[in-house]
Amino acid sequence: MIINHHVSGLMLLFTLGMGLLLTLLPLPEALAAARPAFYPATVLFWVLMQPLRFGLIAAWVCGILIDVLYGTPFAEHGLALAVAAYLVVQMRELLWSFPLWQQSLLMTPAIVAYEFVLFWIDGVAGAEVNQWWRWLPVLTTLLIWPFWAFLLERIAEFEVG
Repeated sequence: MIINHHVSGLMLLFTLGMGLLLTLLPLPEALAAARPAFYPATVLFWVLMQPLRFGLIAAWVCGILIDVLYGTPFAEHGLALAVAAYLVVQMRELLWSFPLWQQSLLMTPAIVAYEFVLFWIDGVAGAEVNQWWRWLPVLTTLLIWPFWAFLLERIAEFEVG
């Protein structure tokens, strides 16, 4: 599961762009509420797999990009991704020792922390927040994690192969 080889910056940008595209893709409102957090999942995947090249600062910068694109309070997603990335860094050794389908369970605290920080900041900022629908992306992200991480691994291997 560990990607030992050096993945190029171009490959990192490609996969982040792919996650960003899936995040920004317009969907009907009913489906958009359940959309997995593809971009945060991609960021957290690279934090896990390329820790020396892609860490907390990279996660924060990726979150700032989302803040700029969404027009959300500045650094809302940056803080949320940095907190989630910190949890992944702390659990890295444990995460590496499990297969992808079990990793999705172990990623739960990081994904929950990401959504909680967004939920908290939106509440403090006075944004209207549906408390129940807000947690649906946590479930869908954890469900797609094994498939998404597998796809990202294959893309990274394709570059080297």
